[in-house]
Amino acid sequence: MTDQIPERWLNSTAAQKQLKIKGCELMHRREAGKLIFEKRGNAYFYLIKTSSTQNNE
Repeated sequence: MTDQIPERWLNSTAAQKQLKIKGCELMHRREAGKLIFEKRGNAYFYLIKTSSTQNNE
């Protein structure tokens, strides 16, 4: 049995709320390679762990 933390794709607004950061910080983390993301059209989606014990750095 493995203890995996559930992950899901969130849009920028939802990712900001989940990580409790502003848009500028989200962009900096994306550019620094600290976040897994996809660009779909003009929108970015982020693969975010949905655990309540998440480390926000």
